[in-house]
Amino acid sequence: MRHVFQTLRFKLLFWYLLSLVILGVFIILTIHILQYKYSVQLIIGLFILLAIIGFVVVYKITQTITFLSFQMRQISSKNLDKKITSIKGNDEIGQLANSFNGLLDRLDKAFKRERQFIADVAHEMKTPIATLRSSFEVTLRKERTNEEYKKMIKDSIIETDRLTTTLKDILDLAWSEVPNEKLREYFNLSQLMSELSEIAQKLAMKKNITVSSNVKSQITIKGFRERLGRALLNIIDNAIKYTPSNGRIYIALIKEQNNALITIEDNGQGIESKELDHIFDRFYRGSKAEKTFGAGLGLAIAKATIKMHKGVIQVQSRPKIGTTFSIAIPLS
Repeated sequence: MRHVFQTLRFKLLFWYLLSLVILGVFIILTIHILQYKYSVQLIIGLFILLAIIGFVVVYKITQTITFLSFQMRQISSKNLDKKITSIKGNDEIGQLANSFNGLLDRLDKAFKRERQFIADVAHEMKTPIATLRSSFEVTLRKERTNEEYKKMIKDSIIETDRLTTTLKDILDLAWSEVPNEKLREYFNLSQLMSELSEIAQKLAMKKNITVSSNVKSQITIKGFRERLGRALLNIIDNAIKYTPSNGRIYIALIKEQNNALITIEDNGQGIESKELDHIFDRFYRGSKAEKTFGAGLGLAIAKATIKMHKGVIQVQSRPKIGTTFSIAIPLS
């Protein structure tokens, strides 16, 4: 109840009703003056009092709004951490100031996240470019044999592939975070999971890894088939990378209530508990990933893509026992 009395709407309504009362008294007294010849000074005094009260109320409200506008103009992209702290209260203006501060917080976090992202991208791009330049400089220092030139070219192709993969992953990640809703369509998730299981079996043959699957049929969702397929393949590819020869991988799709539940399980190296909180971070590469090819964007892309489908992804892992990724996506 106290909150109602503090609102700007109540204050204006109170002033409006008070004005009506004083105006009514003014009219009644005017009639009495004409009939009983009361003092004109009393009427003038009431009118002046009415004007003063109105001026004070309106001035206080407009002064607060003017000050709020002034403080807003002082904030730019360079000082988003600055907040409006001088306006207190629970009225509409106070709520507006709090909402504006909340907006600044979200913008500040977004700008910091993007600045960090750009710095990470620059760092990842710098390494292969520097490697290429160094390789070219060393090669040009003296005459080389054909075999040495061939080796240099092969090494350069590897670094170029790494650079291309990083750029592609960055574009995929950016697209996943701002999808084109017009391209969202219904597709058979069961068919997609069956195709991914077949791909996994082919990829795992080199390490003699057994891939088993349990895919329930006729599960349909609305989303982006190709993007989701690439995201899930990233997880499957990681499972193959970190599962030793003669290991096993299990892929499942079931329907539970209003969700499609996807499970990708392996008995590989597992993930240390201290790394579990970071595996979905951009450009994060765990201790076991140092000798593998990639920029550390695969799981970040997977999480962003699953989030784009209004889904959630969870991971459970124990070192030297294995890892399980669990994904829940709402059914269409």
